Amino acid sequence: MKIIIVGGGKVGYTLAQQLSTEEHDIILIDSNADVLNHADETLDIMCIRGNGASVEILKEANISEADLLIAVTDGDELNMICCVIGKKLGAKHTVARIRNTDYSNEHKMLKSELELDMVINPEMDAAAEIARMVHFPSATNVETFAGNMLDMVEFRVLETDPIIGIRLIELTNKLPSKVLFCAVRRNDEIVIPKGNFTFSHDDIVYVIGEKKDLSKFFNFLGRSSLKVKNITIIGGSRIAIYLTWLLEDLGMNVKIIELNKDRCVLLSEVLPSALIISGDGTDQEVLDNENIQIADATIALTNMDEENLISSLYAHQCGVPKVILKINRHNYIPIFKKLGLDSIISPKLTTASSILRYVRALDNSQGIAVEKLYKILDDEAEVAEFTAKDSPYLLNIKLKDLNLKKDILIAALVRNKKIIIPYGNDCIKEGDKVIVVTKTGFITDLNEILEV
Repeated sequence: MKIIIVGGGKVGYTLAQQLSTEEHDIILIDSNADVLNHADETLDIMCIRGNGASVEILKEANISEADLLIAVTDGDELNMICCVIGKKLGAKHTVARIRNTDYSNEHKMLKSELELDMVINPEMDAAAEIARMVHFPSATNVETFAGNMLDMVEFRVLETDPIIGIRLIELTNKLPSKVLFCAVRRNDEIVIPKGNFTFSHDDIVYVIGEKKDLSKFFNFLGRSSLKVKNITIIGGSRIAIYLTWLLEDLGMNVKIIELNKDRCVLLSEVLPSALIISGDGTDQEVLDNENIQIADATIALTNMDEENLISSLYAHQCGVPKVILKINRHNYIPIFKKLGLDSIISPKLTTASSILRYVRALDNSQGIAVEKLYKILDDEAEVAEFTAKDSPYLLNIKLKDLNLKKDILIAALVRNKKIIIPYGNDCIKEGDKVIVVTKTGFITDLNEILEV
């Protein structure tokens, strides 16, 4: 596909990086020479300097031949204008990043009136992901599939967990509910676990199942089933606003600590039910005065990774049961996790995954296209959702008889709104939602799970 990306910031660069590895023809447009020089030196893409809303610049990029135009500049209005002009000049599909909270209830109208094929809001998506983590405090990360019927959660194996040293085939019979172990990181190795696999202390594990079954599983581990009620947020960013709206709808009490006094005034106006504190969220005295140690969860959402790290480490040391932090620099993730901070949110990666999923669906509209994509274990494995269509090589064949590629796992099936955690004698039927875990590289079509 020919894809034009307008805006070479964090999201734009990440998209260009990921899409260029999937053999797409990528053109990046930005007015900043330094941004383009960095992209040109590190990526196999074409770079054009200029205003992405300029007809002349878009024509230089051969917009009339573009399969997709993605506008992810810092300006919402500029992104909308880019997409409107791009569509008029012949772009087949357009995606716009629209972040301002003023537009949060208008996405449907904007898509219709401006003929946008997709509207993305990184802060809103990040807030939704954090809300899922808060709702499921035993897990470090949570992703949903099959219309929120299935959850996939990440957790670290503790020394006290009763799953250590037991073969997976035997452990399955001991568990109080049906869940499936999808992937494991042990040191630097990624494993799709089979029947003889045994868990060890400090393994990072992904497990999938229904909410009630996952709750039973974590109770089996002896993990706290604490109901989160009181939340402290460090930093009054856009994410904090979206998140507060979500948490208050769940009946939680929210306190926001924000250093900028003018921002505090704005927060008080848009979040009248939240407690807004003017103070430095990295200052130990401020955190102690706000009783950080009795919070059920602390969420660090400032614009500085280092500040989020300081606040989160102190909350972790104070024994806060759930600590979540936002980071901008992807290379910090493994460092922060080694410090014991496992619940990390990266808006640019969330956004990139959403757009990547959309691109794959466009690229494979004739086959069984991926509908949802989630990268796990530092992008070394993927979980993808498909809807099974007519395929004589897949349907109505026992899973144990399918010639699956190495390191491919069929994690779950959803049939007639019923969850099936599959075993060897189960079959994929037409219309099933199929959740697939792979570490073999990206797959765009469900048929690609089979060995040719």
